[in-house]
Amino acid sequence: MKFLLLSMAMAMVFLLNACSSAPAKNGGMALTKADSLAIAAAVAKQMADTSAVKVEPRLPENIDAAHESFIRALEMDLRGEKTLANVFWQHAAESDPYNRFLTFKMADMLMAEGNDSLALIQAERGKNLKGKVTASQLSTLAHLYVKAGMADSCRKYFKAALDSCKYQDMNLLYDYSLFLEAVHDGEELTRVYEMLLPQVNYMPSLLQRQLKLLLEQGKDSSVIELFGRAHDASGEKEFLTKMVQGLVFQKRMKEARSIVDTLTSSTEEDESMVVLLMTTLAETDRAEAYMFLKKKYYEDGVRTPILTNFLGHYENINGDIDSAKVHLLQAASSLGDQKIYVTNAYHALAGIAVKENRMKDAVLFAEKADSVSMGGEKTMLAMMYGNAKMYDKAYHLLDSLIAVWDKWTPMAGVADSATLQKMTAEVESNKLQFRSAYARILATEAQVIVQKDKFDSAKIKKANVQREKAERFYEEVAAADSMNMDVRMLMAMNLERMGRYEESFTLFEFLLDSSRAKRVDRPEVLNYYGYTLIDLNRSSEEVEKGLQMVLEALATEKAETPTEAYLDSKAWGYYRKGLFAEALKTMQEIKDPKFAEDAVYWEHLGAIQNALGMKADATTSYKKLQKLCPTHPDVKRFFSGNKK
Repeated sequence: MKFLLLSMAMAMVFLLNACSSAPAKNGGMALTKADSLAIAAAVAKQMADTSAVKVEPRLPENIDAAHESFIRALEMDLRGEKTLANVFWQHAAESDPYNRFLTFKMADMLMAEGNDSLALIQAERGKNLKGKVTASQLSTLAHLYVKAGMADSCRKYFKAALDSCKYQDMNLLYDYSLFLEAVHDGEELTRVYEMLLPQVNYMPSLLQRQLKLLLEQGKDSSVIELFGRAHDASGEKEFLTKMVQGLVFQKRMKEARSIVDTLTSSTEEDESMVVLLMTTLAETDRAEAYMFLKKKYYEDGVRTPILTNFLGHYENINGDIDSAKVHLLQAASSLGDQKIYVTNAYHALAGIAVKENRMKDAVLFAEKADSVSMGGEKTMLAMMYGNAKMYDKAYHLLDSLIAVWDKWTPMAGVADSATLQKMTAEVESNKLQFRSAYARILATEAQVIVQKDKFDSAKIKKANVQREKAERFYEEVAAADSMNMDVRMLMAMNLERMGRYEESFTLFEFLLDSSRAKRVDRPEVLNYYGYTLIDLNRSSEEVEKGLQMVLEALATEKAETPTEAYLDSKAWGYYRKGLFAEALKTMQEIKDPKFAEDAVYWEHLGAIQNALGMKADATTSYKKLQKLCPTHPDVKRFFSGNKK
């Protein structure tokens, strides 16, 4: 039809054009331009009318039948008779084919039956029909486009559906999140999860997925805020713990502190947060960490065995010994199978017992530490035997350990080279550890032998035998571990005590070299080396060098108050230089009662008092020295020179 009309129009235009070019007859007039335009408009109108008729014929409608089927379908749905309900829904849709609601109802039914292609045809026809657009209809389109693999259309209709329901349909929101996961849209997925999480009470699996997304995007602050919201919503302290961990990691200490300061119970989470903040504070200010722990323990009542253990250790470090003993004992008895903490508690108690000269208790605690650690504290146990002067027991233990470890071979079946290398390294470490402990105990025994009479030749000889044995062990350790500066320090001290001064001084100079200074207790090295030079008194230059070393030791040590052994060295340096008043003033700064049993202290004090003409005071001091060391030559010289 369209072709026929077009042919007729073209013929008419041809005839009109032909007429317009021929001469006028009988006075006839040619068509004007206006006539041509009018004719063209008429033809166009006729073609448009003809085209309008070319509409797909409407399907027959039966509104009454559709209405009745609709009512019956609802009734069947209420009864739970889904099969019959679907029959009536289909009949209603066929009776009213231009109803948007019924068209989408058919699309939903087809989709439920797995007929996704037919469902999509219905839904696409329905989206162009008049009627109310609902979130459910848009959701149907979105789901069908997912199945058809049409990502752009899927995203468009998901967002339209969610906008329509103001993001209140959680099922739709979850389905949208699955689509976003499939297309790897992390940014949008993060936004969707943020809306979903509060609705599902921060379900762990969904929370973990959101955390993973935020971490991948480098949004650490958002992670912390997420844990905060999760805690506020659920009240779970696990989330609060994670939040505090994040704040500490980001060095947001004030915020972390403000949270931990509110804790007043003793749950595992409370303990974890207190320990985390305390250990972080200790990295920069141990005193602040101690004050914080005391507040949480004593004022806020956050008390667990682990916190009790930490408190005991801090009290021990800060000199609150009586309280430390109570808390460490309490922790050791209540920490159960937390063997590392129990072992450390007994270890600290053994150390306290040594300081208080309770050697039986020190050994007892060392044995408990070794037992709890299943033999992991043998070195410490041997040292405690040595401190308690139970030398035979110490040597027997170390002899057996060295014999066992020297014969060690890897178990059959250890084929993993990395594992074998690690095991071998641990064995070598144990060998060196036992030899080092052996040497220290031998050196300690040597000191004890000459402690009361360092001028007894027989005792000196016996002590030197032990020192020579110690030297052999030290050399073994130094040869195997070239980075162990502590052993070289002990070697230098041992050589000095054997009278091998030049060898000793060479080692001290080696230790004070700038490249090794960070690996040694520099103040201790300076004081020992300096005092030795002062005490030998071989030349004024050496005495001056020694005094300057002692002064540097006092200036650089980290202790809050001067180490009194260093003050004794300083006073002796002044004495050797003839500065007796300064020497006495320095000696008067020494207050520790343990010096009352130190022969060297009375030797120095007596000499200084005598040099100042303080005869009565000097006499008292030399009597003290005589009691501690009867054969000391200074005692004999003083009393023989002051006979009445």
